[in-house]
Amino acid sequence: MADKRLQRGASLPMMISRQVKAPIQVMVEHVKSSYLVVSLEMKAEARTELLGSTVRVRWESDAAINTIDLEVISEETVWPIKLLAMVPVSVGVEIVAGRKQEPISPGIDIRVPYKVMGARPIEEKGEAVLLKLSPTRLILGTEGYVAKGEFLHLSFTVPSTGQEIVMMAKIVEKTFDDKQTVIELIFTDINEKHHQLIKDYYKKLTSAASS
Repeated sequence: MADKRLQRGASLPMMISRQVKAPIQVMVEHVKSSYLVVSLEMKAEARTELLGSTVRVRWESDAAINTIDLEVISEETVWPIKLLAMVPVSVGVEIVAGRKQEPISPGIDIRVPYKVMGARPIEEKGEAVLLKLSPTRLILGTEGYVAKGEFLHLSFTVPSTGQEIVMMAKIVEKTFDDKQTVIELIFTDINEKHHQLIKDYYKKLTSAASS
């Protein structure tokens, strides 16, 4: 709870447990070692009552991936803002290797169907190609229309195991290469087992590349 990203005024994505929806962007209002107070706009996805529920806040740095699961103990609405007071239930910190783990190409064609959260029905679904991946990022190529800052619900199959990975990810960079849009995404919500599959696959790819 002492991380600099949790200072007053910081903006972070918050996932609501058991709901496959885009993260809600919240702003840190007050933070102590034993509790956290955040505010959020009363948009459609935030109108559900959160009191008593468990939510997850996640952020990434070059050195670590941090997650905090929190229980909402107080909920107050001052239209159009909602204030949530929360206490930490569990804290996770995954240390990333000393050097930044650069995305690497899988070397084969991996299709990635995705859904743009909050988009109009005609624009929400698309398919991309996995160009590169790392334990924290994906780089995809797509002919669909997507924008920086949007959240995607996506899935793909790991070739070495045949297992499907499902996650939520946020577009942090967007460039153009020939007629293709290239997007870089960071993970915002992923099952622990699926995350481990990505890390194992990344390790296999880097070992093969260095041998």
